[in-house]
Amino acid sequence: MRIALAALALGFFLSAAPTAAQRQSPGSDTDGASGPLRTVRPILQAIRLEGTPPTIDGLLDEAVWLTGAVANDFVQLEPEEGEPATERTVVRVLYGDEALYVAFRAYDSAPDEIAGQLTRRDVDSYSDRVHVIIDSYFDRRTAFHFGVNPVGVKMDLYRYDDTREDSNWDAVWDVATNVDEEGWTAEFRIPYSQLRFANDADQTWGIQFAREIARKRETTLWAPMSQSENRLVSMAGELRGLTGLGNPRRMELLPYTMARIARAPGDEANPFYSPTDWLGTVGADVKYGITNNLTLDLTINPDFGQVEADPAQVNLTAFETFLPEKRPFFVEGASIFNFGIGLGGGSLGNESLFYSRRVGRAPQGWADPQGGFTDTPDHTTIKGAWKLSGKTADGWSIGVLHALASEETADIETGAGLREKGTVEPMTNYGVARVQKDFREGSSAIGFIGTFTNREPEIAEDLVLRSGAYAGGIDFRHRFGNDNFQISGFLLGSHVRGSEDAIASTQRSPARYYQRPDAEHTDYDPTRTSLSGWGTKIQLGKVGGGFWNYGAIFMARSPGFEANDIGYMNEADLILPVIHGGYNHYLPGDHLREWRVNASAWRAWSFGPEFMAQGGDVSGAVTFHNYWNINAGLNVEGEGYSNTALRGGPLLRRPATLAGRFGVNTDSRRTVFVSFNNSWSRAPETDSWGWTTSADVRWRPSGRMNLSVGSFYRRGIDDAQWVQRVETEETDYLFGRIDQTTVGITGRFDVAFTPNLSLQLYAQPYVSAGDYGEFKRVADPRAERYQDRFAVLEYTPVNGHFEADVNGDGIPETISNPDFNFKQFRSNAVLRWEYRPGSILYLVWSQGRNHSLQDGAFALGDDLRTLFRQDAENVFMIKLSYWLNP
Repeated sequence: MRIALAALALGFFLSAAPTAAQRQSPGSDTDGASGPLRTVRPILQAIRLEGTPPTIDGLLDEAVWLTGAVANDFVQLEPEEGEPATERTVVRVLYGDEALYVAFRAYDSAPDEIAGQLTRRDVDSYSDRVHVIIDSYFDRRTAFHFGVNPVGVKMDLYRYDDTREDSNWDAVWDVATNVDEEGWTAEFRIPYSQLRFANDADQTWGIQFAREIARKRETTLWAPMSQSENRLVSMAGELRGLTGLGNPRRMELLPYTMARIARAPGDEANPFYSPTDWLGTVGADVKYGITNNLTLDLTINPDFGQVEADPAQVNLTAFETFLPEKRPFFVEGASIFNFGIGLGGGSLGNESLFYSRRVGRAPQGWADPQGGFTDTPDHTTIKGAWKLSGKTADGWSIGVLHALASEETADIETGAGLREKGTVEPMTNYGVARVQKDFREGSSAIGFIGTFTNREPEIAEDLVLRSGAYAGGIDFRHRFGNDNFQISGFLLGSHVRGSEDAIASTQRSPARYYQRPDAEHTDYDPTRTSLSGWGTKIQLGKVGGGFWNYGAIFMARSPGFEANDIGYMNEADLILPVIHGGYNHYLPGDHLREWRVNASAWRAWSFGPEFMAQGGDVSGAVTFHNYWNINAGLNVEGEGYSNTALRGGPLLRRPATLAGRFGVNTDSRRTVFVSFNNSWSRAPETDSWGWTTSADVRWRPSGRMNLSVGSFYRRGIDDAQWVQRVETEETDYLFGRIDQTTVGITGRFDVAFTPNLSLQLYAQPYVSAGDYGEFKRVADPRAERYQDRFAVLEYTPVNGHFEADVNGDGIPETISNPDFNFKQFRSNAVLRWEYRPGSILYLVWSQGRNHSLQDGAFALGDDLRTLFRQDAENVFMIKLSYWLNP
């Protein structure tokens, strides 16, 4: 079992602030942290727009703005929490028949120093900004966030669970800005069609206004709050008296057309090979508001052609690589379907009951070429998908998603010259349902989630896939103690079914290894046609109110728990308690701007119970007054046992390890920003070690250009890297000592011509080589001394592989050559033009090169020269979408 927990830390996001007349003086809480405490929320009385709406040009020269409700007296969130803003900000608000209008006057004593970086939409650049945050559900949990910088670059995101955010949400709205001798101004028009709210005749919305001043690293808010509260949306002020909003038009159509041409190298003898591949397609996305607060999204023949390629990786573990979702239909509004079932960082932190990369995945079956050639699609076609999401007036959050992926076949031309087809993926239905009810203004909630995957049974049986998979359960959260403490958790169950072969494969998977010979708590039964399990997690801790946070977590999964048909999960058969604590001093002092320290400790068992692991982690960071940052951490993991290292074999005793990390970041406000990080690990008993050094440099040569180069160098030696299993009279498990070196470089160049027209260039060469030696078999997996756990083999290289007498019978067994040298280059250029609100033209050129061989030698210069001598795959694409609001 792999247990890798990063230090547990509480995240805090950009937020909010009330008027001086409606707030109390800063006070102190039980931890000694100071901050603005208040007994009432700041309130604006909504004023209806009379007459002609203002022109959205950023000038604020229409007299109608003088009639708007006024919000001012902003308060600092940082750096001097609770102090008045250093620069004055005045906001005016009006509401009309179809939209909310907001005007910012951001006064500045040094207008020549106003920062405004011209970038593509939603980029976090070095810029001043103003923000409008609207809790139109008025549930104190969710909000629609709109922002702009002085040169008109938009940002928008959806806020949920009070402090979390979904930056992939995009709305269609208008904003304009202007810089003058008094500072700068911003004029917003936010259509009601982009918001969700109740159908009441008289409404109150939560509202927040914020301003960032980049050169001062200052964030100010209209409705004040403290960083110690770990709250955001729930601290907003109120906009009262919205009447007669009616039912806005909630039908949006986004038809698209796409043309693509690809040129790639290949085998001229392959009858399916064509040096040039043409593709043209059309499709559409539809968004329909069933009610003011429930929206139905549909996609027909969705296209994901502009998506950046996944980064190169070499995976030497038994577990699947996690890949982030990038496809628009699945990332937009995904927050309601997020249901994490892991904790911490790394692969355990990525585990989730819904992993949308399953939909449209690469076919899982294999087509037998029968001595000839095959042509297999690289992904399954999504015929259509829909999702219903929203929140009712009485606090019910609802999310339902369904997708249908088509049956996929591979073309086969056999060695005898016959043409055949082979099915490589059955038609599959995927579904997710999420319901949650808020109580106590969102401080408490109870919810339900359910997922299903159904495959065509006969084809699933032929491909040894599960025909059905179902998972679901309940979750809850409850904040108490002045909302500074929280208890939360979930209880889930799973059930999978299919043919005997499919369920036998499920039992043998790396998630559980039922076949382990020394596992007394699991029973491998190859005649089963179903498997069930359960999982739970309970968290209790202090999450707000002062500098201190602490808590405890208990997580468990039974051996039969399975979520990988539509979710992402590495391991079941797990019992894991964790304790953690931290101190986050976010107020500036005499010598430091802020500092923090966190610690955690854990212990893990299987359901045997078999002791797996124990360890602890300590980390800290300091930020100086010049905004340089230093961070460091130390991780200790004692001896334990792994139930996965032998890929279904018995437990293997693992050595103790020590790991550390260190990083330095310069002031991000400067034209040149540098980040340097180093991490290392050491297992003294096995003489295994590893270290990684990375450096990132970002340069802003002008107000419209951004250049960044990131690189890393990773070197390590592992004395016990899995090689293979050898079956003779008994099963032998073979390991080797690997010397691995990996180098990656990622370069990005962005230039924006206007807020709606930008060019992105991206390039990533990657080289990884692993040289194996000192092959050994497992002799006594639980031996106290490391040297007694393995027996070193004498081996001889023969025709690209190795031979060794593994079992001592005088007859050599074959060991496949595990050495590798993998090289990849990925690049793309994307011209993005939002030629009208919501309508986008993409021009894309991407290029890829690959090379690999069974040779563990690493020579960066020679490897790169070899890589760039390979024939390239070039893809050119044009995609045009047009947004309609009929």
